[in-house]
Amino acid sequence: MRNSIETRVGIFVLLALGIFTYMGIQVGALRFDRARYALYRIYFKDISGVSRKAEVKIAGVKVGWIESVSLIPDHEMTVEANVMISRDYSLYADSYAIVRQDGLLGPKYLEIIPGDPLTKKLSPGDALPRPSRAPVQMDEVLQKVKTIASNIESITDSVNDVLGGVRGKEQLHDMMENLKSTAERLASFSESIDRAIGRNDENIDNLFALGADMRRLAEKIETQVVPAVRSGADKVAQVLDRDFDRIASTLESAAESFEDTAAHARDGLQSINSVMGKIDEGKGLLGKLINEDDTYRDIKVAAQGLKNYFAKIDRMQIVFDAHVESMQRPAENYKFEDAKGYFDIRIHPNDDYFYLVQLVSSERGFVKRKETFREYTDEKCEPVNPDTLDLTDRDKLRFIYAKKQERFYRGSIRFGLQFGKLFDDVAVRFGIFDNTVGIGIDYDIPFKSEKFRWVTSIEAFDFTGWNRLDDRRVHIKWINRVYMFRNLYVTFGADDFVSKHNASAFFGVGIRFGDSDVKYYLPNLSGVGSLGAAID
Repeated sequence: MRNSIETRVGIFVLLALGIFTYMGIQVGALRFDRARYALYRIYFKDISGVSRKAEVKIAGVKVGWIESVSLIPDHEMTVEANVMISRDYSLYADSYAIVRQDGLLGPKYLEIIPGDPLTKKLSPGDALPRPSRAPVQMDEVLQKVKTIASNIESITDSVNDVLGGVRGKEQLHDMMENLKSTAERLASFSESIDRAIGRNDENIDNLFALGADMRRLAEKIETQVVPAVRSGADKVAQVLDRDFDRIASTLESAAESFEDTAAHARDGLQSINSVMGKIDEGKGLLGKLINEDDTYRDIKVAAQGLKNYFAKIDRMQIVFDAHVESMQRPAENYKFEDAKGYFDIRIHPNDDYFYLVQLVSSERGFVKRKETFREYTDEKCEPVNPDTLDLTDRDKLRFIYAKKQERFYRGSIRFGLQFGKLFDDVAVRFGIFDNTVGIGIDYDIPFKSEKFRWVTSIEAFDFTGWNRLDDRRVHIKWINRVYMFRNLYVTFGADDFVSKHNASAFFGVGIRFGDSDVKYYLPNLSGVGSLGAAID
């Protein structure tokens, strides 16, 4: 049985390591194809929101990742980003980079503009010569929105000053009267033109009559006048007749156009007068903005609140941590070695303090105690000394004063909720540890190497020994976490080492993700899940 438990624990650990390794390879945390990628250097003035392992894309297609991001301590405080790009894609002398974001709340990434192939090709290790573009900050967008709102307020104030109040209404009334008078004068002018055309018709008839007399005169002098003169007179008469008709038609059309224009102008001014009246009464959004200061202040407060909310969300950090601990000695009231599993969620509202939510499982389980107290009473419910009673041994055992039950629940789960305060490399935690009150101290041992990290911790909880059977000493635990990768670590230490029967060394592995890692891994994991579904 013992070998079977050890075998299962070993298989579980190997399977977990295999799954972590597979996930790391799939999402890019562990790479064995680095020879297929070339390193390039890119410089920025600001690279907010972009971190290590962020994606590098060309035309929206992933071609690499960001290897490292560092700040150059020069007078301009330039940021240097080293990126790995597939050797299948070439960069040229006019290439540059842009910081983009996948959607509104998605992760940020680098978009590479490869440049013109006719220019010089860059070699691996070169820096992109053209200046890169920094991301657009939310503060700048909100500041522009604030400026636009101020401009709208100035315009509405100007309109209100010109058209608002009694004076503005009088000006609009005078304008309408002037337009009405102009329309009446245009109508009178058109009637005059119509009468003039009527009088010209009578003159034209007289002119035709005079033409008959001229014809008789022409017959008399036909032999004396050159035929060419007669033909020219006929052409002149035709031209005059045609011009009179065209002039009359043109004047009539002009009169109708003036009438239509006056009607449209009158309707337009009536609409403007109605709109200005509603604005002056404070109706509609524009009227409220002009007449009510509370609406503008509410919009301003809402915008400021939205800005503060996004600022808090951007500062908050969440860390997910899970690890297993395999004990080296048999546990109390258990003939096998215990194995524990921990899942932690660590929330950092800012850099000074944090909250820790914890789930703990144990193969040995946890003890649960129950005590029942009894006493002897007479018919009047008065306490009676059992030494004065004649009781059998069976009755004495049945009505014992205190009955105590202790049970271990195998594989049960305990909870933890802790508050922590940071002091440089030291963090102090206090709160609930395994359903009991406790305190812990974490020390992040400072090493010069960024690729190696060692955190050692001391935890003290269960001060009355409630989770043990015959030992009331405090539960003290020493735990170490050694990070040789970004997200994977090895843990070891001594659990309950002051206990009489439960002290044991342990060894285990763990995995740790930050919120930036989750934003990076989730799109890739969804792609892996889709691939698995397609294979099934």
